[in-house]
Amino acid sequence: MTNWLNTYRRYACDIHRINQEVKAHPQELILTVEHIFHSDIRQIVDRILEIPVKRHIIYLSGPSSSGKTTTAMKLSEAFEAKGCHVILISMDDFYLGKDYVRKLPNGKYDFESIEALDISLMRQCAKQAMQSGECDIPVYDFPNSRRSGVTRHIQLEKDSVVIVEGIHALNPIFSDPLISEYVSKLYIGVKQGVKDNEDYVLSNRDIRLLRRIVRDDQFRGTAPDIVMERWEDVIEGEQKNIRPYRYTSDFTLNTIHIYEPCLIKDRAIRLLSQIDSSSPVAETAQRLSLALSCFESVEESLVPDNSLMREFIGGSRYEY
Repeated sequence: MTNWLNTYRRYACDIHRINQEVKAHPQELILTVEHIFHSDIRQIVDRILEIPVKRHIIYLSGPSSSGKTTTAMKLSEAFEAKGCHVILISMDDFYLGKDYVRKLPNGKYDFESIEALDISLMRQCAKQAMQSGECDIPVYDFPNSRRSGVTRHIQLEKDSVVIVEGIHALNPIFSDPLISEYVSKLYIGVKQGVKDNEDYVLSNRDIRLLRRIVRDDQFRGTAPDIVMERWEDVIEGEQKNIRPYRYTSDFTLNTIHIYEPCLIKDRAIRLLSQIDSSSPVAETAQRLSLALSCFESVEESLVPDNSLMREFIGGSRYEY
């Protein structure tokens, strides 16, 4: 079912129009963007449910800080609103464990490699779930970086939907022709940046990086310079593991929220200002701060608690 709705909504991402709306009608702008985003999700759900099968499996992938976790939860809500039974599965639970993962030159384990996953077990579980309606999913022991030995039994009902989220979800290695009729693939990402006329003020990668800086400071205690120093490795991994397969998706969802530079501006500038001038990422930090200073600020209290942006700034109704 390739490329059924592999298009995405493009927004008028001009900094002058964004600032104008934020100054004049901030609440209206935010609610309009939120409504459109949720409408796009409902459209994808409706299209998937048009497929005449008794159950569905959705493989969801996207690059770092694209909002995969929140999107999976929103899809779950939308399917449940249609009377479906939904099960969320993270590909991370199929990690083999650090004893089976190769080390990188810097001594760290390469958990972003597809070889870090139990590919055969994942294919087996997907086939069992779609054909027999049940299977046992491993539960990974993250603190100890190994398999826990515990499994989670899932029992599918009529009209069940299984959502599998992970960076490798679109890799064809997980495709099985015996269950292809049940499968839909969804790619999500920040698909555009913000321009000043023809020049970019912030690229789509800049926006994802800023999301990650703000999120990792609040929820992971990671300093902004560390996040930025690791960013090129993150991008390299995406180029290898995600980018080659994004056009094989059946659906593409643009997760940009055009008001978001205004939303994260103050937090991000504060964090970027902490980076020492001698840091190797100082120039990038200065560039991002300068770009953000061109945006009007918007109050966080205006953002609904079910917004995808809450994944990065906090205050979400969802549990991560």
